[in-house]
Amino acid sequence: MAREHGRGGSAVVAVGARRVTVRPAWRRAAQLTAVAAAATLLAAGCGSSSGSKPSAMNPVANGSSAPAGAAGGSSTPGGTTTSSSPATPLVLSAKPADGTSNADPSSGIQISAAGGKIESVTAQDTKGDKVAGTLAADGSSWTSTGTLNISSSYTVTGKALDSSGAEKTISAKFTTLTPQKRLGLQSYFPDDGETVGVGQPISVNFTNPPNSKDRANVEKAMTVTTTPHVDGAWSWITSTQVDWRPQNYWASGTKVSVAMNLNGVKAGDITYGSYNKNFSFTIGRDQRAVVDTKNYTMHVYQDGKDIKEIPTDTGKAGYSTWGGTMVVLDKQPMIEMKSCSVPGFSCTPGVGEYYDLKVYDDVHLTDSGTYVHAAGWDTQIGTDNTSHGCVHLKPADATWFYNFINIGDPVTINGEPDQVHNGNGYTDWNESWQTWLSGSAAGVSTAGQ
Repeated sequence: MAREHGRGGSAVVAVGARRVTVRPAWRRAAQLTAVAAAATLLAAGCGSSSGSKPSAMNPVANGSSAPAGAAGGSSTPGGTTTSSSPATPLVLSAKPADGTSNADPSSGIQISAAGGKIESVTAQDTKGDKVAGTLAADGSSWTSTGTLNISSSYTVTGKALDSSGAEKTISAKFTTLTPQKRLGLQSYFPDDGETVGVGQPISVNFTNPPNSKDRANVEKAMTVTTTPHVDGAWSWITSTQVDWRPQNYWASGTKVSVAMNLNGVKAGDITYGSYNKNFSFTIGRDQRAVVDTKNYTMHVYQDGKDIKEIPTDTGKAGYSTWGGTMVVLDKQPMIEMKSCSVPGFSCTPGVGEYYDLKVYDDVHLTDSGTYVHAAGWDTQIGTDNTSHGCVHLKPADATWFYNFINIGDPVTINGEPDQVHNGNGYTDWNESWQTWLSGSAAGVSTAGQ
């Protein structure tokens, strides 16, 4: 029998025509040990169904015992035990932080939970008025809705749970800044509860102008809700006046609500809104008037029907009546009209275009002093244009028109060379829809959304 040495410590023995490899006994023993160890690890990785008893040498986190290689730790070939990575700790944070003064009210409140989920948040001012907010879908953060009030103190408390179900709480108290300049409310129209005509825009006048770059903030903070639904847009008439109108005249019967949530809104580098104001109004019957200065007539329409023709006398050469569409601003039963109130007119009786008259049934169209009114002294009504710019009517017609027309009804004057200037009263309808939108920072707003 011939004998050869093979690689790796094996012996090769020739038996007849066959060759048999004989491996050392220590290698086979090592292989059996490895198989047994693999079986042990497999049992530990499949859960607790193995029925094995815990080992006192390997306690788990809750104080009970677990076998080697279970979730509480694993055995290394050297016999040492290693622990699994600990869960990420829950970290709660608040912005503004506790103790903050001069917080920016336009930034609101944010509560964040790193390594956990927010359970609840409560925020309120010193008056007890609560701050609404929205929780992120994954529970990692809470953000207040809208802006905070200027010069106000707030308390916020947040609760969150970590991965093990343990609760953690955060509390913060802070104060918002007092701005150097305030975007205050000078005036608004229509008044709350009023019924106005189909041409009446919503008009807001501020005490200070917002920066151009912040106009969108201001527009978005003033929500217009209508029933039935209608889209519209804010557009800046002056640096301090902004109006809202639909693309076309309102539909009769429309209910309109305006929510001006401007307190805390950033309107400039040092300017913030300082008030909130809500009001509502209703659109009345569809009534309009159209004056034709070339034919000395006025046609009055109701619900689309021409119901009356009235003779007129409008501005003479050099004193032409403003052309275009104007919205009725107000009505007065009597006004004393004096030439001294008009720049360039004489204040001396008998000199130039002097006049001092008590005028009745006055329907106001422009800030510059255009009226439709009674003119009992005027013998040219219906045949010539001789006024200083007002629309003269015979006394009986003036009384009828005064009783018929309402604030917000549109009056259009055709045939005049000079168009009314933008902002001289409510002249919003003289602009095309595209021109109107060009004066808006936020664009079309979907009413109620």
